[in-house]
Amino acid sequence: MRLNLATVAVAFLAATVIGLEVQKARRPPPPPPPQAAMRAAPVPAAAPAQIARATDETPDDLPDGKGRDETFYLCTACHGTAIIRQQGMPRERWDESFDWMIEKHRMPDPGAADRALIVDYLASSFPPRQQRGRANPFLNR
Repeated sequence: MRLNLATVAVAFLAATVIGLEVQKARRPPPPPPPQAAMRAAPVPAAAPAQIARATDETPDDLPDGKGRDETFYLCTACHGTAIIRQQGMPRERWDESFDWMIEKHRMPDPGAADRALIVDYLASSFPPRQQRGRANPFLNR
């Protein structure tokens, strides 16, 4: 039997492809990318707030007042109490903040009664702060 160059080349390529496939079959599969792993893991329907915000904060971290507990449980589903305590806004701005969080961050609408209670609490517990020092003459007020 006479082998020519074309026959040898085809045999060599076939052996190479078979060898690569065998190596590939022996390799463990690569880990899934982080996004795929998050999509693949089922999350219980009742657990998102527990998973998203594991914290030691309690309603006592906010000033006492009517609506404190409602404020705590609504707000800390997404962020800590520190961001609440840092603010100092009039009632209108607190109300606008609700609209913004509902629109941009898909916060669930608490309903008119709870919203009024929470906004009243926030406005009374975290009112606008007095400016320290002299007023800035370059700001239009």
